[in-house]
Amino acid sequence: MQKEERLLKKEIQKAKNILILSHKGPDLDAFCSMMIVERGLSEIFPNKNIVVKARQYPNIKLPHMKRIQIVKEEEKIEPENEDLIIVTDAGEWRLCLENEDTIENTLVPVFFIDHHKTDIPPSPNTHTVNEMRSSATEQAYVTLKKLFGKKFKVDEDIATLVQYGILSDTGRFMFDLTTPDTLRIFAEVMEIYRVDIEEFEYKSKKFPREANSVIIEYLKTLTIVGDASYMYISKEIIQEKGFQRQEVNEAFAFLKDKYLRYIQGVHWGFIVKPMFSDDEKWSVSFRSTKGYQDVEVIAKKLNGGGHKYSAATKIPAGNVQEVLDCVLTAINEVVPS
Repeated sequence: MQKEERLLKKEIQKAKNILILSHKGPDLDAFCSMMIVERGLSEIFPNKNIVVKARQYPNIKLPHMKRIQIVKEEEKIEPENEDLIIVTDAGEWRLCLENEDTIENTLVPVFFIDHHKTDIPPSPNTHTVNEMRSSATEQAYVTLKKLFGKKFKVDEDIATLVQYGILSDTGRFMFDLTTPDTLRIFAEVMEIYRVDIEEFEYKSKKFPREANSVIIEYLKTLTIVGDASYMYISKEIIQEKGFQRQEVNEAFAFLKDKYLRYIQGVHWGFIVKPMFSDDEKWSVSFRSTKGYQDVEVIAKKLNGGGHKYSAATKIPAGNVQEVLDCVLTAINEVVPS
């Protein structure tokens, strides 16, 4: 057991109130890893107060998802009575907080259970558990097993969460992040309960019908240059059409993961949307097909990060054209012509 893991175990045992968080706009891996930690610790320590907070529910049904406390748009996440904070699927606070949030000012220990590469140095009260695994879900599962052994009971619900989280972040084992250990862990929990992978695939690809109008506006901006594509939506269009935050976010998620790379002759690209929580910043996500463009280098050029074929950044700008100019300049500097 590594030093950070031993320290995490000590802090869990000592804490009476534990807060579990993840990154903004949580994906399925974020939700599954949070719920694995919540369920595991709640069963081992039934007398502890363990709270999971997020600003939305997952888009498919997960075990115990109703235990998530939804933070409304007008509310903020701030230090309260917690003795320990555990953050999954993120390695730094800036990925997790909206402008109004103040939780990063906490004085209690904070542990990031993550699987992304990060260059952020730890502060005195922050620690990272990260073995560069396939997903935060895999890392959370392995960590709890190391810390608590047989006390960590893997039931049908935990087995479901592990499978869903791994499937979502490995693209059904197609991504390079999949390791032999990932497959062994998946087989281990499958023996306890087997999820229907095809049903999962179908459900996870659904999106609200309200997002269709936003998708149409995005597609009007579709631009293809060589083997790359990009699209965007402006604040003016969002305001003119009366689009809501969730509609835009769902359209953004669908297009970045299921459209950008799937046009004939296109292998990578990026998509842009304004950040609803910060009028001066824009969210940019990059996606690439295996063997083509390393989009992480572009994101890092723009002070972001991620993986080789999936990366993102936040860009301060007054309008969408400024964002496009910034991204395209970065691409021209790091991508061979």
